[in-house]
Amino acid sequence: MLQRLMVKDRRMARTQALAQPSYEELASTLSAMPDLMFELDEEGRHWDARILRPELLVAPAEQLIGHTVTEVMPEQAAKIVMQALQEAKVNGYSHGSHIHLSTPVGERWFEVSIARKVMTASDHHAETRFIVLSRDINDRKLEYLEAEKLAYHDQLTELPNRHVLQHGLTEQLRVGQQLGSYSAILFLDLDDFKKVNDLHGHHVGDQLLKAVAQRLCASVRQDDVVIRWGGDEFVILITHLSPQQPQAESHVVGICQQIINKVDKPYLFEGNKLSCRISIGVSLFNNLDIETGIQQADSAMYQAKQSDSVRYAFYNKPIKDVGT
Repeated sequence: MLQRLMVKDRRMARTQALAQPSYEELASTLSAMPDLMFELDEEGRHWDARILRPELLVAPAEQLIGHTVTEVMPEQAAKIVMQALQEAKVNGYSHGSHIHLSTPVGERWFEVSIARKVMTASDHHAETRFIVLSRDINDRKLEYLEAEKLAYHDQLTELPNRHVLQHGLTEQLRVGQQLGSYSAILFLDLDDFKKVNDLHGHHVGDQLLKAVAQRLCASVRQDDVVIRWGGDEFVILITHLSPQQPQAESHVVGICQQIINKVDKPYLFEGNKLSCRISIGVSLFNNLDIETGIQQADSAMYQAKQSDSVRYAFYNKPIKDVGT
């Protein structure tokens, strides 16, 4: 019996001796990781931290311990981390959440990965803990945002382009329709814009487009979306109008009149005083997809162009009845 115990003790000693370098190597590896690593509980409270780059922390490490992410992070970033913690609690892990933080070295983007910690005999706590890795992805994120901006924004006017309307605003339109409110799409075209380019050059034409874009933005609500469709054409998406058609139409008429008043004011470029006339077509609807709305507004815009007295027209409504 004694001999068996001695053999067992020798085996345990050898196992511990073999394990010691592994623990040291693991600790060395963790210390060399560029990621910020934290141990959090379900409430988002910091219990431990391994930090190779302290300049990326929102606060010194010693000030994080014992505090929750909601206490030390901006509201939006803390909300994202807590949602990822909940996901890790259910699934065992969470990966790919992005947060934006102000650090001592400036504004930075981080990718957060979270794994539910496996409890061991050395853990003297009952609550679930999580290992959180926060990786600095600032350069990659900024490159992505710049590429996205180029893909979805017009470089001249800095307005969203047609891809935003076709791919990015469907949800905004759907929410408005679910609430029963009317929406409107305005299709706008600058009359005789080609003459400006021919008489004064394309650089003056570009300045005119930028100025018109600014006046259009100043004519609508903050939540309305002004888009450069292409060339001298613009599109405006207006959502969350009244659920009553007469009131919704009256609101859109007011916007059209305001656009015309602002765009009609003279422009001065390089000593040249220019005037600009705009024609507007309107599609007013409460159950329609964006593509059909654009087609209707485009059709109405050509109807307005053919009129000498009215500068805007509603789809399927005689010009003489507009605004009545």
